[in-house]
Amino acid sequence: MGLVGCGASGESASASGDGSRRRPAEKALEPAYSQRHRIDVPRTSLECPAGNCILLHFPAREDYQSSSMDDLLEGRPETDADDGEVVTEEGTQWYVDVPSQLAQFNCCAYAAGDAVGLGPADWLCGEVNPLTDGTNPMQVVLESFYEKVADFAPPFNSGAIEAFETSRLIRDDDVVCLVGSRGPDYPHAMRVRDRRDRHWVVGKFGEDPILWTPLETVGGAYEGQFDRVWVFRLREPQSKK
Repeated sequence: MGLVGCGASGESASASGDGSRRRPAEKALEPAYSQRHRIDVPRTSLECPAGNCILLHFPAREDYQSSSMDDLLEGRPETDADDGEVVTEEGTQWYVDVPSQLAQFNCCAYAAGDAVGLGPADWLCGEVNPLTDGTNPMQVVLESFYEKVADFAPPFNSGAIEAFETSRLIRDDDVVCLVGSRGPDYPHAMRVRDRRDRHWVVGKFGEDPILWTPLETVGGAYEGQFDRVWVFRLREPQSKK
């Protein structure tokens, strides 16, 4: 397997011109066997300031069927409130040509991957995983390139929802993580994208499409899997002297 995102010379290729940064130096690793998928998964490692970030590269699945996500987009059926929509991210490196590509990248790659030039062929685990040699790749990316700017309670009551949606501490493109107590781990990650002057989030759901919804919708889908909501912002690159 060739190095993803590297040119023929072996040097990191520039990321696409939509706000992404250059991909760090990358090397191929031995594949790791996935019990769930019953395949050897190709892997690479990025050299990041906080350590090596191991990426998984799942092959396209011929049997893949995209979900309509209607269950999450119905919101509160008894109201006519805006409940969000599926987004394709056309014009960015996250746009997919065929639906099966949606199964090759996950929420963490989409939410934080611009910092290291990731795209639809990269899976960034958000927890300690045997496939990543017992490391948490999302934590490596956050420690290397982001700073935490806000901490919120889970969006399970009107006060917590209002605090997030109206906060002056956060802005578009900040990375929002649902944080579990182990390690920490990140069962889900998203980006802030405002909608009608409220902070909403846009995020990918596992192997399914990318949704633009209120944080309340996401919290309900992951209830019981997280304790806090942390918000991170990409640090400005330091100029070389």
